[in-house]
Amino acid sequence: MVTLTAPARAYMPSFIDAMREGFSRDTLRPETPEAIAVVAADPDAYLAGFGNPPSHITLPDGSQGEAVPATMLWCVEGDTFLGSVGIRHRLNANLEKVGGHVGYAVRPSARGRGLASAMLADTLVWIGANLPLKRVLLTVNAENPASIRVVEKNGGVLTGQVPHLWRPGETALHYWIDV
Repeated sequence: MVTLTAPARAYMPSFIDAMREGFSRDTLRPETPEAIAVVAADPDAYLAGFGNPPSHITLPDGSQGEAVPATMLWCVEGDTFLGSVGIRHRLNANLEKVGGHVGYAVRPSARGRGLASAMLADTLVWIGANLPLKRVLLTVNAENPASIRVVEKNGGVLTGQVPHLWRPGETALHYWIDV
């Protein structure tokens, strides 16, 4: 059975395998062999980071930005990691343009199974039960038709578009979904 759950030690071997096959924790920056090796060498330290998040993050351009409160959920089946959902509890100026409240990714070997749609649907239920948000913003690359379908299938309404902050020449579409 496929479920959303908190990141845990039981899923770490599969999570590391997913990174090796091309899954990235950050869709703007691919994983490097060095970054994967750090996680593989001390998976408990990686997991501990979820309980003690930083107040600032390094943005794709190398600058420092505010980290907002967030929850990470993993999509798993048995002990197999299939994907992740990042839920931002509020937005800052950058996330209002690109990023939004919810970001999701599916590992390459699990794509094409409808997991992203199911993950987003379950995430919306989680948000409704755990956060005071009445609607959420998702931003989607205009050149990603699969993600556009996922968002629209889950009730996303296109409300605008902006130049992508971190990818010159690309456009981020703004979709709002009522929770």
